[in-house]
Amino acid sequence: MAAQAISVDPDRARLAVAGFVEHHADNSESMTINDVVAPTFDVNFIPHSRNILHFGISSSAYWLRLNFDWLEGEPCDHKVLEFGPPKIVDGIVRGGIELYVIDQAGDVRINYSLGWQGSEREM
Repeated sequence: MAAQAISVDPDRARLAVAGFVEHHADNSESMTINDVVAPTFDVNFIPHSRNILHFGISSSAYWLRLNFDWLEGEPCDHKVLEFGPPKIVDGIVRGGIELYVIDQAGDVRINYSLGWQGSEREM
């Protein structure tokens, strides 16, 4: 079952999405997108119940699932999904953000990688 749909109105300037997110903590940091989109994996996602996403300091990778319902708008309308910067702990930033667009058939249509993708980086 997918996350509750977020209606994206072209006339609305901002929309907080934290209350619509489902998440899964990958303690092994080894899961792939194919693991996460498998129909049998749905039960592992937990609905997020607060208006802000904050998982504290962790060595886990977090998978977030959002479901957007794009309402009618101009063909050139663009929306921005904004993430705050990662926290720096002991001068080290770990990880980055990978975004996937999944089509109706469950296939990865688009993949974006943001931030640092190595294991560790000194600041």
